[in-house]
Amino acid sequence: MLLSVLMSLRPGRRALSILVSLLALSSLRAQAPEVVGTMPEDYLPALKAVLTAALKQAPQTIAKEIELSQAAARIYVADAPRLPSFGGYANYASNETATTANTSNRTRDNGGFYNFGLSQALFHWGALKNESEKARIGVLIAQKSYQEAYRTLAVTLRRSYLELVVKKAQIAQARFERGLLIADLTLAEDKMKDGLVAGGEVAGRKLNLEEVSFRLEKAEVEFAAMRRAFGRLSGTPEPTENSIPDEVPKPVYSATVASSLLNTFARDGVRETFQAKVSQLRVQEADLNYKIARVRLLPKFKAGANYSLENTTNASATSVTQQGVSRQTLTIGADWAIFDGFATRGYKLDALATKRLRERDLQSATEAALDAVQSLADQLRLDARAVEMAELRLALAAAQLAKYEDEFKLGNVAQTAVDGLANAVKQSAINAAAARASYLSRWSEFVSLTTVDPVLNQLPARHDREKR
Repeated sequence: MLLSVLMSLRPGRRALSILVSLLALSSLRAQAPEVVGTMPEDYLPALKAVLTAALKQAPQTIAKEIELSQAAARIYVADAPRLPSFGGYANYASNETATTANTSNRTRDNGGFYNFGLSQALFHWGALKNESEKARIGVLIAQKSYQEAYRTLAVTLRRSYLELVVKKAQIAQARFERGLLIADLTLAEDKMKDGLVAGGEVAGRKLNLEEVSFRLEKAEVEFAAMRRAFGRLSGTPEPTENSIPDEVPKPVYSATVASSLLNTFARDGVRETFQAKVSQLRVQEADLNYKIARVRLLPKFKAGANYSLENTTNASATSVTQQGVSRQTLTIGADWAIFDGFATRGYKLDALATKRLRERDLQSATEAALDAVQSLADQLRLDARAVEMAELRLALAAAQLAKYEDEFKLGNVAQTAVDGLANAVKQSAINAAAARASYLSRWSEFVSLTTVDPVLNQLPARHDREKR
């Protein structure tokens, strides 16, 4: 996409733009190693294929690509007034003319008639060129919108996929707990037959089983809905339950990398965000609108050429004459709107006010982006601590379970105690998975907002329809 815009520039400007772009890309590549291996798709490889497919298949990116094609088509419309226009007409007719004062004298035009003309705008004080530049800015904005759509889509897909993994873990724990309750209820019913357990106790266990079964069924329905939504969002087939990983691997948090990304963004990248780049382009657009409005009342020069042919027959009482008349015309002229009721003044004031507004938008966008990244960096530290605490809880529960299993082998504890502790371990594992997912989701958003998301390297360099 960037290549297509660069190729539409004049050679001198194109060389400078390519150099700047290469420097920007080299900067991006220099930052990329800091986040390689830290993204959710690095921990969950199946997610990487989904992100790649979503670039071409997701409804959101398809819509943005269509908008980009629309913006590219508008370049032809904007460039048209700068190019020659050619047209004409041709017909076959029979025309007869007579005057009431002399009815014996008639004129008849009979045969083929045609007229062809060529016109070319010569000098409009840069207004036509600026209109073309506005159309190209529209393409750049559409490209930025396309990139932003994919960036936000990638962040959303990562978060949704992590939520699917956590939900699957919750379902597995609910199924395990339900199995334990079924076994416990069966044992209690057998004891009730022998008079060892009261009926009220059995009824309580049936209620516990019903509650867990209800929670399990609800989770399964939610899980199915989440998988369908994920498929629609990504434009890929709905993932099956078996295709979803059983757990979220433990991520590694690096305060050094996070601080480096934050500092680099604050120094160089804060004006590279979507909102900031679009605001910069809107400032340029407002500048062009002012330049166009400033020359509205100046004469506009153009050249033209015409060629026409007529067949004429003149009839009188004594003679009939026939002749062909051809005309060739070359013109250079000017159109001059001398006074337009102060409309030009209004256009100029509107353009200047719009430029000030866009400059303010640019400042607000940079400040908001910096605040958002700083906030995410602070939350990441808390998420990392939450992961460590959840991991410690899981380790303690697993150690306690191992101890109970050893005691069970010695006959010191009952099977129900071991089963209950195993269920507690699974619940701790869910909490750990949720903490890991929260951290990875936040990290994905943090890296994405700092404009170094590796997934953006998949964006293709195409849409080269616009040409000068």
